[in-house]
Amino acid sequence: MKTIFVVCLVIYATLCEGQTTRSPCPEAGINQITTCYAAYFRNYNFSSTPDFKTYIDTRYSILLKGGVDTFKLICQWHNTRLACIGSYDPVCATESAFAQALGVSSTDAAQYLSSYGLDNWECGPGYNDVVTNFYCIESLLSYHNDERLACNQAMNASIVQNGFSCSILRTFVQCYTKVYTKYCGQIGGYIGCNFAKTGSVELTPSCAPQLPNFCELIIVKKLVAMTCPFFTTSVGSGQVSQHYGRPLLTMRHWNSNDAIQKGELSQSCHKAKATISDPDSK
Repeated sequence: MKTIFVVCLVIYATLCEGQTTRSPCPEAGINQITTCYAAYFRNYNFSSTPDFKTYIDTRYSILLKGGVDTFKLICQWHNTRLACIGSYDPVCATESAFAQALGVSSTDAAQYLSSYGLDNWECGPGYNDVVTNFYCIESLLSYHNDERLACNQAMNASIVQNGFSCSILRTFVQCYTKVYTKYCGQIGGYIGCNFAKTGSVELTPSCAPQLPNFCELIIVKKLVAMTCPFFTTSVGSGQVSQHYGRPLLTMRHWNSNDAIQKGELSQSCHKAKATISDPDSK
């Protein structure tokens, strides 16, 4: 994916990360990030840290040539980097730590940090969905990127007018969701929602509790409508994932057709129905 999903563009990057105060990254953590990223960049034939635009353009270029197989390979590179950073995430997952470790400007550091958060999702919990829908997402980025970037522009305009707030970030995530839903359906909306949310939360973790859970509800609504008609009212009220304080449907790497064929959703629905009927049921 062309991972330019940074919450705040250019001059607002530092402002956004400044919303959260974290413990400083120790020197050992700075050194570890430097080492881990140096090994990661060698996969792209970079001998030193490139500016973010050069990095992302190079990554996008090889993705266009290699397609989904290259995406899978890049995820292997990322997961090696993630394991290398290890316990220094989250304390060192900050703009200031990335700027020092990578030797880049605060703007580039913010973009690298946001990209890191997105990589964690698309190469982790979102991996199967991104692989399955790779070419639709890639087509969106190639032919409709202006609509996606309009979300960033609208957010920045709101920050200029009103100052940064988590509600602006929420609107930004909703905007991404609509664009991806428009071209890649509900599963695309789920992916786009998580692209925006995970990249954003990496920069502004204090906003995480205030961001909605609609990334999950997008898929829950579709699956429940197909297999659990008795949940229609609960879904419409946005309470499906929190009914009686426990999850009704277990969110996994969904391939809805496969899940339905395996009976997994049907079983989940029956369990959920029992939970609604008897809140104390396990």
